[in-house]
Amino acid sequence: MNILHNRQPIPRRTFLKGAGISLALPWLDAMSIGRNSVATAGSMAAVETPRRAVFCFFGLGINGRDFTPADTGLKYTVTPILKPLEALRSDFTVISGLKLTYSGGHVGDRTYLTGTNTRGVGVKLRVSCDQELAQAVGRQTRFPSLALTIRRGTGFGGNQDQTLSWSPSGTPIPAENRPHLLFDQLFRPDTPQTLNQREAEFIRRASVLDSLREQAKKLSDSLGSDDQHKMDEYLTGIRDLERRMQDEKDWLRKPKPNVAALTFGKEQGLDPDKAGLEYRRYQRLMYDVITLALQTDSTRVISYLARMDGQDGTGSWKELGNPYNYHEMTHHGEDPDKLKWFTKADIYYMEDWAYFLNKLKAVKEGDGTLLDHTLVSYGSSGGAINAHHNHHLPAMLAGGSRLGVKHQGHIIKEDVRLGNLWSTVFDRMNVPIPKDFQGGEANGIIKELV
Repeated sequence: MNILHNRQPIPRRTFLKGAGISLALPWLDAMSIGRNSVATAGSMAAVETPRRAVFCFFGLGINGRDFTPADTGLKYTVTPILKPLEALRSDFTVISGLKLTYSGGHVGDRTYLTGTNTRGVGVKLRVSCDQELAQAVGRQTRFPSLALTIRRGTGFGGNQDQTLSWSPSGTPIPAENRPHLLFDQLFRPDTPQTLNQREAEFIRRASVLDSLREQAKKLSDSLGSDDQHKMDEYLTGIRDLERRMQDEKDWLRKPKPNVAALTFGKEQGLDPDKAGLEYRRYQRLMYDVITLALQTDSTRVISYLARMDGQDGTGSWKELGNPYNYHEMTHHGEDPDKLKWFTKADIYYMEDWAYFLNKLKAVKEGDGTLLDHTLVSYGSSGGAINAHHNHHLPAMLAGGSRLGVKHQGHIIKEDVRLGNLWSTVFDRMNVPIPKDFQGGEANGIIKELV
């Protein structure tokens, strides 16, 4: 008789505790609700497997002449820029023809996940769709979402944003750009001293927010109706901060996942805000840490501004001989040398994208892989046949086959809004479309993918 037959599954987040340390257990047969079946032993049931979404943004577009296939369907002719992905052909779909009403130029970063003209005078800043997803699924993980970038912070008030993520109150969420510090944030165990310090910091921050709220309320009584409305938005922002603080506090004393340490090498080349960035090493380590974050269910929603609109921040492969920055290449003026390097640079970026997708595909999860259970988007807010446009945006959706995505190779959705791709992500994540989604810049899903 199998004495495990009538026992309840062990919780997935089970830890061994002793001698002052906690160690996360690996996935065990006894953690699966299907563990008693020979056919399903050792695999997660569909209801246990998280659904995840990753939004990656590459500013200034891409060389569409050498990216967009000339034909459609699963047997499309592979273009030079898509060549690094040829072995992954069944795992992604290129979607051509998508548009953004409020984009083009160098300021599409802010509209990419919000859909709205948030740089316009008097236009209300609004939530990004990654944060709407995080509101629906993020409370189940230590980090409701991760905001990542090539230049840390927000960039708010400057020429380009440095984050894709905007809170429900329409405030920018600071993003991290150092893979070694991100790894520490996700996996380095806290000591009793650091836990006490963080708890003291929660108390201090809560006190500051209480003081700000009280002062704002007193000031609001003396303001006109327009200013009172602005003050209400300010108070909503404070509530957003308080909610995020509470989420952090709830997870504070829960052990972090135990993973093997990554080899980061010298840190000098891993900080894009300093000289000497070793971009390929940097980018692949970012993808390594993102993979671990998803694999350990530390988060289910990630935004990553991998290349900026403007001076891109990546170095554009100077170490491989490129004499131009990315902005110069997009304004090529039909210069053959700039066009040559435009394509070469995009191929280098696509090689790293292939590295990322292969990392996700190499992780077995349940009846599929981590890639099968993750929706991964690659795109830009600028079409780049010549300079920057708000139409024919480069877009790709990868993964998600176990979430019901039916990849089509290459499809053309002429004059369809980018927000419809995000609506499709919500549909596959089983999350209802929020009210006023994308500020009206979405009117359905991309049915060919489902």
